[in-house]
Amino acid sequence: MSLRLYRFLQAFILLALVVFIGFKLISGTLSLYINMQYMPLTVFGIIMLAIMTFVIIQHPSLESDEHEHSDSDNQHDVSPSALIILIVPLLIGVLIPVHPLDATAASTRGMNVSAPLVGSSQTREFQSAADTRNILDWIVIFNSTNDLSPYVGQTARVTGFVYHDPRLSANQFIVSRFVITCCTADASAIGMIVNWNQSAGLTESSWVEVKGPVQASKLGGQPIPLIEASDVQSTLQPDQPYLYP
Repeated sequence: MSLRLYRFLQAFILLALVVFIGFKLISGTLSLYINMQYMPLTVFGIIMLAIMTFVIIQHPSLESDEHEHSDSDNQHDVSPSALIILIVPLLIGVLIPVHPLDATAASTRGMNVSAPLVGSSQTREFQSAADTRNILDWIVIFNSTNDLSPYVGQTARVTGFVYHDPRLSANQFIVSRFVITCCTADASAIGMIVNWNQSAGLTESSWVEVKGPVQASKLGGQPIPLIEASDVQSTLQPDQPYLYP
């Protein structure tokens, strides 16, 4: 491949990456790929890619012009391997539709109901009203304090997708969310077991809002929060389906 063609393709792919990532950012779907706290870094990356594209377009390699007038034996060839590295993630992003991880992914990656995940602000989680805590907040509390008596009996109101764990009884399901530390590659499924007589009628991966008092249970010797549901209602998937520690 000639150097001139290589530079043209390089600029085209970089521009395509700028447009693709920029569109994901503007449309709000970039949060389905990465933790939102890395958004400023992503914006910086878009700017740098745009600058690189501009430099390549505005300042074509002088070496390319020199070789156009040289003998064919002296023609400089460039390996396309670097272009392949650039274009593969672009093709994956364009060709594979993005959608939030669901119960199918949870069954593959595993479901945690007792993972000692630490939130960004335990004080906030402990002091917040019970019905404002999410699934991660409850799990953090049950893994961060020895005295659970102040929390047992409090009414939870959490939103998540339905996951039918084969280890549970027929009147139980797990209300679940995925937690992302960096990006979806490291996503972990967490959830709270729910006692609900109509559990079998809930559709896998459907989103529900669960209300009811929280009880202390144990799984593998680890304390876990369990909801004695008083109400389970279908709901829309949140605009941001993931939780962040």
